[in-house]
Amino acid sequence: MAWDRAFFYDTYPRLEEAFAARLDESLAPRDPSILLQVVRELDLPPDSRVADVGCGEGTHAFRLATHFGLRVLGIDPVQRHLDLARAARRDVVPDIASRVAFERGTATAVPAHDGSLDLVWCRDVMVHVEHPDDAFAEFARVLRPGGHVVAYQVVATDLMPSQEAGWLFEVMGVVPASTDPRVLDEAIARSGLEVVDTIDLAAEWGEWSQEQEGAAGRALLHLARLLREPERYRAEFGDAAYDVMLGDCRWHVSRMEGKLAGRLDVLRKPRRR
Repeated sequence: MAWDRAFFYDTYPRLEEAFAARLDESLAPRDPSILLQVVRELDLPPDSRVADVGCGEGTHAFRLATHFGLRVLGIDPVQRHLDLARAARRDVVPDIASRVAFERGTATAVPAHDGSLDLVWCRDVMVHVEHPDDAFAEFARVLRPGGHVVAYQVVATDLMPSQEAGWLFEVMGVVPASTDPRVLDEAIARSGLEVVDTIDLAAEWGEWSQEQEGAAGRALLHLARLLREPERYRAEFGDAAYDVMLGDCRWHVSRMEGKLAGRLDVLRKPRRR
């Protein structure tokens, strides 16, 4: 559409206030609780065995045990995460604490026997995995027939410029190929896992967090300050910390811009025939 002076200066000002008011209306974005809703719909019996892959400090492991009575093994390659998760375990009620354990492991090396798990929960991990094929194959190995994977991650869209992605992914420890939806689809297909559902969440989590907490707006404000006076923050916190903070802010803004999108995969290991 060519730039129209008459529209810009005459027609648009008559629409602007109403347009802005309409944009202030929520589109009812889905929030992270959709992952728990998916697990609820699986109707797993209490004491079903779960691996929380990339468990971090144990937040989701405790939620899975609390909400559904599941027995959860949280695994993570970072010792600090495991130490914090184990420390948190000491502060929860005994019934929940007895259902949760934490061990060192990765998406491609889950410390569980073949066919021993009912669910693999994997959130915000696959972008850091060098070979998604190996991860999904590992999930298939540890699941019993009929067991499920609930996997959430961020993927790149066609709106993400390659030059911008190159810097951002390097700083954030992201494997570029693992943000490609086609790579994920191919890895899932080769694993033998069946696709129950793939849900495109686009920028909904970002919208939700902005509506609830102003998170994206805060990230944008921080980004503006980082770019305006980089030396102030480099001098105080160092170059590495500056780059990570800059990357984190750009990551949140890119999600709101649609350059990055949320994707939720629900998979199932076929039953033996």
